[in-house]
Amino acid sequence: MENGLVEESRPQKTAVCPIAVVEPKRAVGDIHRIGGGSIENLRLKPAEATLEPPGISVLKGGSPAEAAEQMKAAFPGARKLLESARVVGSTTEDAIRYAGFDVMPDPTRRLPNHFRITHPDGAAGFVDGKLDRLSRAFVDTVMEEP
Repeated sequence: MENGLVEESRPQKTAVCPIAVVEPKRAVGDIHRIGGGSIENLRLKPAEATLEPPGISVLKGGSPAEAAEQMKAAFPGARKLLESARVVGSTTEDAIRYAGFDVMPDPTRRLPNHFRITHPDGAAGFVDGKLDRLSRAFVDTVMEEP
């Protein structure tokens, strides 16, 4: 006891959670989907459903803004794609896998850092119930107009 104050010793409480049980935090990652992470933007397009394995395009690396700029540079005449690049959804490989999907490298001539998000059930895995879980793994960034 010093200056009339009583020091009290309390045992420390520590919680231990195995990482496999804890849902990944929603932080900006290095996997980017042009157009954002909404369910609507994660649905397979007809051409994507015919890929082997079926999947959706993403870019790996850099920031959301860098992914948007890379896409604009690779496809300068694609008006719809350029409009979509105003929003970029970002996530991590771990969060994609936690949602029940996978991500694999799929480099192209224009986009060497192109990857594809796939599902173990193929095209049948891209249903809204499963896409809802994947969508929650994304954080959207809205690009400022120049």
